Amino acid sequence: MSKGFSILISVFAASILVLGLTGCDRIPVYDPSKVNWPDRMPWQRTQQNVPNTSIPESNTGYPYGQRTATSPYPYRGRGDYINYPEMRRFIGEMSRKHNFQTTYLERIFSTVKRNDAVLGKVRAPAEGKAWRAYRPIFLTEERIKGGVDFWHRHRAALDAAARKYGVEPEYIVAIIGVETFYGRTLGNYNVLQSLTTLAFDYPKRSNFYRKELEQFLLLTREERVDPNSLRGSYAGAMGMSQFISSSYRNFAVDFNRDGKRDLWRADDAIGSVANYLAKHGWKRGGAVAIPASVTGQAYSMADTTAKKPRYTMSQLRNAGVRINGNFWSRKVNLLKLVGTRDSEYWVTGENFYVITRYNHSPKYAMAVHQLAREIRRRY
Repeated sequence: MSKGFSILISVFAASILVLGLTGCDRIPVYDPSKVNWPDRMPWQRTQQNVPNTSIPESNTGYPYGQRTATSPYPYRGRGDYINYPEMRRFIGEMSRKHNFQTTYLERIFSTVKRNDAVLGKVRAPAEGKAWRAYRPIFLTEERIKGGVDFWHRHRAALDAAARKYGVEPEYIVAIIGVETFYGRTLGNYNVLQSLTTLAFDYPKRSNFYRKELEQFLLLTREERVDPNSLRGSYAGAMGMSQFISSSYRNFAVDFNRDGKRDLWRADDAIGSVANYLAKHGWKRGGAVAIPASVTGQAYSMADTTAKKPRYTMSQLRNAGVRINGNFWSRKVNLLKLVGTRDSEYWVTGENFYVITRYNHSPKYAMAVHQLAREIRRRY
C-alpha cells in the first residue's frame, strides 16, 4: 500500500470520528421504544390447539415451563399462576367488573402454588362409589349418636330454624352430619389455593371453579377476611355446612345476630342450611323418599341421576310401582340406586330433589334422608 493512500485513509477515518462526535454533549438516553421486544410477554401469549382435558405438569427447568407430551401449556411452572395467560385475563376481569385493584390481586396470587392433592381428590369423589359402599360411610352408629347429641345441644337454634324456614330439624342436623360430622371435619385445605388450582389446572370444570373463585374474592372483601386465612374442603367448601362461595354469599345468614355470617358457628350453620333448603323449594311436612317395589313398565321410568319430579303417584302405581304406606308429594320420581349386587328402588318427592340442590348426587340425598330418619327415631 502506498504512503499517499495510507494518509488518505487516516484522514477519512478522522473525519468520520469528528462528524460522529459533533453535537454529542451528553450520554445517550436509553430508549425502550427502540428495543426489539417480543410480540407478547409470557403471560400474554395465547395457546393454540391445547387439549381441554390436559393438566399441566410441573416443570422446574424453565421459568415458565415448556411444551411436553404431558404439559401442553408453555410458560407454566408448578402453579406459577401469575404467569398463566388465563390468570392475567381473570385479574383484568375482576378489576373491570368488581373494581379490585390489580396490584392487590397480583400480590394475592403471586404466592399461590398448585395443589396436586386437590386435583387427585376432585377426580375421585366419594359419590363415585356404588351405593352399597357409599351408604356405610355416613350411616354409622357414631354419626347417628353424634346427630342426636348435636340436636340436644342446639335445640333452641334448630327449633327456631324449623319455625322460620319450615325445614324439619332432623334434615338440618343430617346435612351438617354428612358434610362435616357436626363440625369435626371442617377441612384443612387453603380455600384460595384449592379454588385457584381447580380454576386454572382442572379444565374439565374450570369455568365452574373460576366463577367460584370470583365469588370467593367478593365474599372475602364483603366479610373483610384475608383470602389466605380461610380453610375448607378440597373443592373450596367452607364451614360446618360446607357452603361453596356462591352459596355462602347468597344463602348464609347471621342466625345468632352477632353481626357476622360465620358458618364455623353452629347457630349460623343451622340457620343457613335451613335457609338454603327453603329457598330451593322445601315443602314443610313434605315426604322425602320411601322404598318401592317395581314391576313391568315402571323399570323404564327409573332414574339414576337427580331429576326434577315429573310424575304423580297414580302414574307410578299404574306403571307397576308399589309402596308400603302413604307418601305426600305433589310430584314424584322413581329412583334406582345401583348397589354392588342388587339395586334398590325408591319413590322420591320434591323435598328429595331439594336436597340434591345441595349436592347433585342422589346417593348423597339418600344418605341425608336415612341419617335424618335414624336421628329422629332416637332423639
